[in-house]
Amino acid sequence: MNFNALRYEELTLNAFPVLHTEVYDGWILRFSGGEGYQGNCISPLYLSTRAYEDKIDYCENKFREKGLPCVFKMTPNVPAALDQQLAMRQYELEDKTYIMECSLTSEDNLLSSEEAQALPSGSPTGEDDAQENNIPVKTEIRLSREIDDNWLEAFLTLEGMDKDICPETARAMLNAIRKPVYCAALYENETSHGSNADCGRIVGCGLGVVEDNKIGIYDIRVESSFRQNGIGARICRAIMEEGKKEGAQKAFLHVSASNRPAVRLYQGLGFEEAYTYWYRVHTV
Repeated sequence: MNFNALRYEELTLNAFPVLHTEVYDGWILRFSGGEGYQGNCISPLYLSTRAYEDKIDYCENKFREKGLPCVFKMTPNVPAALDQQLAMRQYELEDKTYIMECSLTSEDNLLSSEEAQALPSGSPTGEDDAQENNIPVKTEIRLSREIDDNWLEAFLTLEGMDKDICPETARAMLNAIRKPVYCAALYENETSHGSNADCGRIVGCGLGVVEDNKIGIYDIRVESSFRQNGIGARICRAIMEEGKKEGAQKAFLHVSASNRPAVRLYQGLGFEEAYTYWYRVHTV
């Protein structure tokens, strides 16, 4: 059993409550509507006592009733026999993703703004060819302990949002978070003393959720025309710093294995791969 992977999976489940959850013989069934896999999948986290074939049939029926494809989230703790059985039932392997982690006990991983801007080009959304904008390196990343309407609107509309999840569902899921949160935002017209309302629209944002001496960093989003300025790295760094103040000793995040620019960016911040997960999707 990879207990590190198990705990990160539990923290991710806690960070993003869905509209409906069912626990079935060690498997967690999550339903949120739309087609996003993270909010609509089965997580086989714990030991099973029933036959896989019977359990898969049960899950397929449940997801069929809701008009959703049956999707399994596969982590290092999922027995190979289950992965093989899903493959035999024509479940396709999709969305290979890294969980990356970084220690917050060393100052070496908390880069200055200048160092963050000098990280390898790339963005968490994988866009390399964006137009550059001259955002001052000393521009402040503003953080809030509450999910306010201004930040939430940016979070739902900036590129990087899972377009398969409707805004109303995403809003309900975010508002249901009960752990300490950090909402990071960078405004287009930031001034040192201006209020959020004076600073124009948000062009970059991110979310941190703290639990069990760890901070999960979720959905760093930067408007396409403002990329290539180190904004994503600076937002990530700001959330890491606040997590450390809250007592977090590690930061972790999810990044698509195919998104090499984002992987390089996070490696530059001190993150290393902890494990890989993927989805098995019923395409029949």
